[in-house]
Amino acid sequence: MFVSLAKSAAGAAVALAVFVSPSFACDKAASADRISGAVKSGDVQRPTRVSEGFAVEVSEKFWNGADDKRKQELAADVACAIGTETVSFTRDRDILKTYRGGKPQ
Repeated sequence: MFVSLAKSAAGAAVALAVFVSPSFACDKAASADRISGAVKSGDVQRPTRVSEGFAVEVSEKFWNGADDKRKQELAADVACAIGTETVSFTRDRDILKTYRGGKPQ
């Protein structure tokens, strides 16, 4: 009985950790690979630290060509790979859009 109770408690703790923190639910290696692919295209630069979170410098071609889903996916990949809550897209150091916790602000 004690073993069953311990397994249930451990399972509940893991499930709670996944729902509480997106960093537990993401695949950092896969996110880093997707970021590298975007950087290779030349339309995105590596994320850099800014006063609040991280910023991704993007080209005008990327910003105008990518739909909201693609932008949100890239923001989620950056948040996962780096372990940050706030990701902003910038162009020429001007903030285009900010995502917090995977949601556009």
